[in-house]
Amino acid sequence: MYSREAPPPFSFTYKDGGSSIYYSFIIGNTPQPETVIFYAGGSGCRSRKSVMPGYMSGLTVNARVFVLNKRFMSDRSIGIFDCGKEFNLANNPRQWLSDYSEFITAQLGSLSQQPKHVVMVGVSEGGLVASEIAALTPAISHLAIIGYGGYSVRQAYKILEQKGQLPVDVNKLWKEVPSDPRSIEKSWYGSTYRWWSDMIDIDPLPDFLKLNIPIIVGVGEKDESMPVESALFLDAKFKEAGKNNLTLKIYPESDHRLNDNGVSHRGEFFAELSRLLQPTHNK
Repeated sequence: MYSREAPPPFSFTYKDGGSSIYYSFIIGNTPQPETVIFYAGGSGCRSRKSVMPGYMSGLTVNARVFVLNKRFMSDRSIGIFDCGKEFNLANNPRQWLSDYSEFITAQLGSLSQQPKHVVMVGVSEGGLVASEIAALTPAISHLAIIGYGGYSVRQAYKILEQKGQLPVDVNKLWKEVPSDPRSIEKSWYGSTYRWWSDMIDIDPLPDFLKLNIPIIVGVGEKDESMPVESALFLDAKFKEAGKNNLTLKIYPESDHRLNDNGVSHRGEFFAELSRLLQPTHNK
């Protein structure tokens, strides 16, 4: 599960006394690269250690990457029995936003030389965090999103239900979760009722439309977690608003992770992001 290149863990302490594990590594051969990337991952309690640094393969610019685990997530958590009550209580959008904001401010403040580009990468659930952080943080110069778009979870799941792409009965989400919305003991489809209640009606569109920085969104045509229609909707709303700073990449036959029958297209996505970061790129 862990390659020889898997990054060692560091600990970041928040102002409230809590802490998270994080990882930091350099892509390329420049000790102080001009690009800094902050990565917000998907849902659940799986440490990002197992996918880093290989997840960023395809990136052709020199960059320092920071990857923050959620609170109460261990270095080698695989998301089954590793996280308990404390994790579930802290696993909510308000806490993520606060933690990522504090972490990014601290890491940028600790650098001896400020970077030319600061990129926020959000994957799946992390797309919500990344778009909010980018809207609130002037230092963010680019936003890169995988497996996320302009729909709320409720809108997305209604589309997936209509397409017959949900592997579970969504009626429990609509009917049972609202009956006990703060429960961290009851769960549906791998997440607690509280998580669903917090997430289901968040509208990501306003934060996206606030942004005038370059944005790249990559989505699989056959994504069964966030339908391709969500990204197409986001693209259409940008065009309606007269904004041309969004680049949409749809990967045919690919799933939520941009995989197509065992072939990953994430490298292509990060190559596209690299092009956005090149000095010669004109948006």
